[in-house]
Amino acid sequence: MPKYVLTGADGKLGSAAAAFAAEIVKPEDKLVFTSHKLSNIPKETLEAWQAKGIEVAEANYDDTASLLAVFQGAEAVSMVSTWAFGERRAQAARVIEACKQCGVRRICYTSFVGAGQEVEKEEDLPFLPRDHAHIEKLIKASGLEYNIQRNYLYADNIAELFVPCWQFCGDSWLNNTHHVRGAYVARDDCGRVLAALLLGRGQANKVYHVTGPEAVTDGQVMDWICDQTGYQCEFVDMPDAELRRWWADKGLPDDAQGDFGGYR
Repeated sequence: MPKYVLTGADGKLGSAAAAFAAEIVKPEDKLVFTSHKLSNIPKETLEAWQAKGIEVAEANYDDTASLLAVFQGAEAVSMVSTWAFGERRAQAARVIEACKQCGVRRICYTSFVGAGQEVEKEEDLPFLPRDHAHIEKLIKASGLEYNIQRNYLYADNIAELFVPCWQFCGDSWLNNTHHVRGAYVARDDCGRVLAALLLGRGQANKVYHVTGPEAVTDGQVMDWICDQTGYQCEFVDMPDAELRRWWADKGLPDDAQGDFGGYR
């Protein structure tokens, strides 16, 4: 009975992966979902998983002992990158080492578009892919088989992160993409890809690019949202430095560390 461990099943991406994995898992396979805190999982969701024979356990990327306890006997383990900037490289290293100690054969990782660029030094990469590029190298050097998926920008982030800023910015989308097209993808689709790869539906040692169906500009996205809702918004393309100064003048922190509760 092959055992597959899906970590972070309580997160946004992980919960989408968990839902699809529960649908497609074979009767002869053992499926284990983990959360860093089981209380984060709604009671009805937990009961539904357990009713399907899925084991649910607590495991934390910062706690090697918890990883070792869950990974024992696993054929494959999935690892979802966290928001812990400055710490997630060490988190990934712990997961990889725990996989090796437990005899796990394959690891699946959710990386990010741009992580595969060839550059002379890490600082030549845009900020967001840097940790992912580093973690990809750790995985490839580990001796484990792997499936890596480089997810493109989540379409969900526009509604969740960008749209709430438009009114604050004077009914404007202050934007520095300079009309470059991007293949936005739904987070749920990325989760389904992760579930499929974890359960062996991909090729070993292959990197997959997970994109949306069409590359579009942010201006096109904004026009569509306004057309659907009736909201009136202006798209304002700005140079990088000017946009950075604009937000700095409003008090936005220039790093990802610390307590930012006052900015909510």
